[in-house]
Amino acid sequence: MTRFPPPHTTLKLRGATFRFYLGDSLDLLPRFPERSLDAIVTSPPYNLGIRYRSYDDTMPRSRYLEWTGTWVKLAARALARDGSLFLNVGGKPTDPWTALDVAQAARPHLKLQNTIHWIKSIAIEKALAGARAGLEEDLAVGHYKPINSERFLHDCHEFVFHFTPEGDTPLRRPTISAAAATRGSFPTTPSRAATRIGRIRRRFPLAFPRCASVFTASIGSRPSRIRSSVSDRRPSHARSLA
Repeated sequence: MTRFPPPHTTLKLRGATFRFYLGDSLDLLPRFPERSLDAIVTSPPYNLGIRYRSYDDTMPRSRYLEWTGTWVKLAARALARDGSLFLNVGGKPTDPWTALDVAQAARPHLKLQNTIHWIKSIAIEKALAGARAGLEEDLAVGHYKPINSERFLHDCHEFVFHFTPEGDTPLRRPTISAAAATRGSFPTTPSRAATRIGRIRRRFPLAFPRCASVFTASIGSRPSRIRSSVSDRRPSHARSLA
């Protein structure tokens, strides 16, 4: 019988236990029992040639997609029957097929149930703006990354692919508690969303994992087992956080 691997760190808060796992996802995922994870939220490097400080983002496309298929297959094994894999991946105007190629690499192992569009707008959070601003909710304006080009319209969009084992995972449809999620947009707030993943510094919507868990019907109906896998310096080395 497969047992959960020993956690790197364990925290207890308000009666709940949080276990964090650190390591290569290709090593960790096979160590989790089959169908033991309710949700996986991940955003690996996009392999677009971004100049990171310590990571080479220029792997041959075939090798990158082969690695994607490998870890998705392991994730599919660990997902519960009604589990969900939320995969965030982007492209660039001169290479628009990257995200779709990644989705195709996952196709042999999981069903694409939903496609969420992350529109990278400039966000002003109500809590940070203060009472004088008079905001009733967070405000998203304009494009986070404007582009000056004679060929391209914008570069402000990324995909969040929602994969499930059979394509029939039930979702909760909240109306108020997940207002940001139902709009399908995760505004990026530069002051709070600049996070460090290993040695890769990038802007990431902090609401993304929260919104993903809100939509997952199984989370909340039983003790959740969420694993968020984020890539470290090389695509073959990912850290699993739970």
